Amino acid sequence: MAMGSTRPVTSTIWVGNLSFDSTEAELQQLLATVGPIKNLRLITDRETGRPKGFGFCEYYDKATAESAHRNLNGTDLHGRNIRIDFAEEFTKPGQRNDRDDRGAGPSAADRDRSG
Repeated sequence: MAMGSTRPVTSTIWVGNLSFDSTEAELQQLLATVGPIKNLRLITDRETGRPKGFGFCEYYDKATAESAHRNLNGTDLHGRNIRIDFAEEFTKPGQRNDRDDRGAGPSAADRDRSG
């Protein structure tokens, strides 16, 4: 685990406490200062399309994600100190991971698909 985080290091980071005025381009520019970005996604409300104030950034390796966590956590963007933590590693539907043993039932995505 990385210092200051309770999650294991992954190549994907969660970025939170974002101003609703933050754009994907601004976030990309900031997060790319530590290394190349594989994928960036700001989360929006499905019904209204309005931003939810967080997103995910996937880097090509864990070392770059660690650098983002270490160097960019707390950075000011639009007057807000952004929060960065490591995102959970997710598997493709039908694959098992260490969370499957908890008996929590289907995910929200699985429930949505089942109609």
